[in-house]
Amino acid sequence: MKMKMEIDESIIEDIFSSAYFQISDILPSEWAEQNRFMTSDVSSMEGMYSFSNSPYIREIVDRLSPNDPCRIIAIMKGAQLGLSTGFIENGIGWIISQQPGNILFLVGHDDLVEKAMKKVDNMIDTTGIRPLIRSNANRAKNNKSGDKDRLKEYPGGYLMLGPTNHKTLRQVSMRYGFIDDFEAMKGDTKESGATVPLIMQRFSTYAKSMKLSYISTPEVKDTSNIEPEYFKGDQRKYFIPCPCCGEFITLEWETDSIIDEGNKAGIYYELNEAGSLIENSVGYICQMCGGFFTDQVKTELLLSGEWRPTAIAKSKEHTSYHISSLYGPTYMFGWKHYVQQYLEANPPGQPRNETLHQTFVNVVLGETYEPQGESLDASQIQKNIRNYPIGVIPEQQSISDGNGKIVMVTLGSDMNGTAENEKLRYKDDARLDYEIIAWSESGASYSITHGSIGTFQPASIRNEAEHNHPDRIRWSYKRGSQYCVWDALDIILGNQIPTDNGRKMPIFAASIDTGHLPEYAYPYIENSNFNVYGIKGDKQQTVGIMIDHDSKPFMISKDNAKLWILNVNRYKDLLATHMGLVWNPHITPKQPADFLNFPTPSNGLYQVNNFFSHFEAEH
Repeated sequence: MKMKMEIDESIIEDIFSSAYFQISDILPSEWAEQNRFMTSDVSSMEGMYSFSNSPYIREIVDRLSPNDPCRIIAIMKGAQLGLSTGFIENGIGWIISQQPGNILFLVGHDDLVEKAMKKVDNMIDTTGIRPLIRSNANRAKNNKSGDKDRLKEYPGGYLMLGPTNHKTLRQVSMRYGFIDDFEAMKGDTKESGATVPLIMQRFSTYAKSMKLSYISTPEVKDTSNIEPEYFKGDQRKYFIPCPCCGEFITLEWETDSIIDEGNKAGIYYELNEAGSLIENSVGYICQMCGGFFTDQVKTELLLSGEWRPTAIAKSKEHTSYHISSLYGPTYMFGWKHYVQQYLEANPPGQPRNETLHQTFVNVVLGETYEPQGESLDASQIQKNIRNYPIGVIPEQQSISDGNGKIVMVTLGSDMNGTAENEKLRYKDDARLDYEIIAWSESGASYSITHGSIGTFQPASIRNEAEHNHPDRIRWSYKRGSQYCVWDALDIILGNQIPTDNGRKMPIFAASIDTGHLPEYAYPYIENSNFNVYGIKGDKQQTVGIMIDHDSKPFMISKDNAKLWILNVNRYKDLLATHMGLVWNPHITPKQPADFLNFPTPSNGLYQVNNFFSHFEAEH
């Protein structure tokens, strides 16, 4: 009697797969160069992957090897360095095929998940490991349940991909971790606790074999996630041999070394008489010998470079790296591009644009940004008073200044005073302050008029006897009142403002700061016949300018489509930059874009005490 034994075809597939894909001692960098083909849709350098263009990645990716004692890797970096491809994607491919285990791959935001998985899929296809990607629970032929948008299963583990947040970390147990854009992860919270310990707990099962990587371009120093992790490690930097003296140096934007003629070592450039960059002047001055070289020799220097620790790590299992975009491969942006970017943030003879400067510090230098508080000076902005009358749009003046025509008129307002409240014994005593501004084609603005609607006066200037007199008229925020602030505002919003060349312009849009008495502001905004929006500051914002995906200058409220939530610190920095713009028409006929213009003071308006001093109230 013969017995027939049926064998599941998927088991046979596993046997053959295991014979080809097996745990080995091959280093991740060797595996990548032997197996990965870069297609034209993911790289400008089509062909077999090579670390020759970014040799600084080789040591980092080889840290994933079980023979390396490192368990935690922190990478604080600039942009355009190839680490996503060279470290994360190559590392994932090597793990799947050579040292399988559960992988957690987090990206900065949910809308980046699909793009990241497409790159992983490309790596899987071009390295020949697609046969390994299938469900660990069900081996039925052609079953693709192990190959999902956010999950890849393979013999010995799975890859889970998601956004960098606390929610993704719940109830997962991992051996490998790639926490990309670590800065995007919120810091310690009451709901989830401390960020780093929460992440570490997910790897506790593999404490002796884990490989956890934090990768990020840094942002604001006080709230940075990546910088503290970098400081815990040995703070490695990539040293290259100077082509002039042979001494090993790091590439720095500027160093403390003073060279001949007072030039500091680091990136060097020259400007012409007009303040524009002389492109062929860009290069690097060595901090050891003062020699000059350009980035045309960067490829050879990178190949001869090496990582060197610059500090003692708190643990031998913790390694950290810092690298700026100055080291980027030659087929990416060169030093000339970064000098141009620096000059845009730091225009010669003009105040620094803090928004652009933070972007430069974070994205190019790969360093945290420290916001510099500054008290604004009203006397500086008073110099922008021009020879045009209050209440008239100076369109001819704008054209003469090189700003083009006036394209829009807006009104901004702020609520002050009190509304009747029996419990707190408040009485109606409202005042709405406003300013009307005309905007030119270039972005330069011309203040048209300012004023107040209402009766409220702060205690510092009011006469208490008059203030408390029972017969004193008090304006109100309540609709239907005899003296209603909103009725007077409607009249102003309905006006057509004359220009100095004979036409009239309406107020296109108005905003009201709703941080004070929102219960009165919201009904007016929602029911107004004019284009009126509410604005208020974001209570969750951090100090400084954020450059990540979530740091938009404003967001529309989920509860009210006519309410905008502002990143107030960002707007303060922007306003400070615009206030500091300097213009001398005898030297530069065209006014700088975003320049602030004010009319000739008259009738008590545009005085220091009732207008310009308000700019000094901010920091």
